[in-house]
Amino acid sequence: MIPVSVIMPLYNSDDEYLRKAIDSVLKQSFTDYEFLILNDSPQDDKIRRIIATYNDDRIKYSENQQNIGIPQSYNKLVDMAQGKYIAIMNHDDIMKPNRLKIQYNYLENHPEVGLLGTGYKKFGEINRFKAIINPTKHEDICAYLLFKSSVHHPTMMYRRSILEEHKIRYNENFISLNDRQLCYEFSKYSLLANLPDVLYKYRFHANMASKKQKVLIRKERAMFHKLWFAYKNIELAPEEIDIFDHYTTYGRQKVKDMHTLEVICHTLEHLSSINYQRNFLDKEAFRKICGIYYTKRCLNAICNGQLNISKLINQTPLPINKPLLKFCNMLLGWRK
Repeated sequence: MIPVSVIMPLYNSDDEYLRKAIDSVLKQSFTDYEFLILNDSPQDDKIRRIIATYNDDRIKYSENQQNIGIPQSYNKLVDMAQGKYIAIMNHDDIMKPNRLKIQYNYLENHPEVGLLGTGYKKFGEINRFKAIINPTKHEDICAYLLFKSSVHHPTMMYRRSILEEHKIRYNENFISLNDRQLCYEFSKYSLLANLPDVLYKYRFHANMASKKQKVLIRKERAMFHKLWFAYKNIELAPEEIDIFDHYTTYGRQKVKDMHTLEVICHTLEHLSSINYQRNFLDKEAFRKICGIYYTKRCLNAICNGQLNISKLINQTPLPINKPLLKFCNMLLGWRK
């Protein structure tokens, strides 16, 4: 069996970015892998010409007859893969030279882990030059999944045996959140982990799907919440669901009235309470995450809504950052 299959779908790829992405894969210190490249923009002849310049037997290039979309292309690549492990690669990013070696060795030594991510560094646009280290422990990764993607998709390496045994595939209803759904499915059958090592460079640029599909991504986020709540058999009031979808997990939405903040508070307290009763996630990990998100929305309300939140700070049972919130509340109190 081939140890690793690296899979990379392409769509209208930039020439320079694509070459750098391919070069970073071919220059890996770990060399025993197949490199599956699937072109989802077959009308683009330049991609075909670029791939033809590489004389490496590990590259296996194919094209869709017509554009089928991101999740469908990932599923097609997964079906083609022959490796023990599958590693994801974006067509505009860069792998660090030891990425495959470090992830492969970790998974070989930790059979209980089914899906593994790494730290990554943003690059490309101004003010994007920073490293991101996601939670490393399974309990924390799972607790975060309701709120955000806690394993960065292009850093993933996962066991093909778990995909096959449990018939896991990318959710083709999602364009952006299929990685979160994949993590969630893996979490049912194995542990998840992230390495703190920064082994990947994630490029920011004007043509990113996340920049062009903001409205659709927000709809997908709400759909994921709905699926998550249904699987956990959690019932929230319609107003709680609406506020959770559009305010609680979306930091760019401005909280300008006390009622919205109160519903955010109640919803997070409600979720934390349900988890304490039913223990479907690590109790302290999930409670901590709820506290972190409530702290963020309180800061949002103080700054954008000019709200005095002294009462809510003192009453909530969630583990919020009270000193910070009280200081900010006092500092901006002159606005009222």
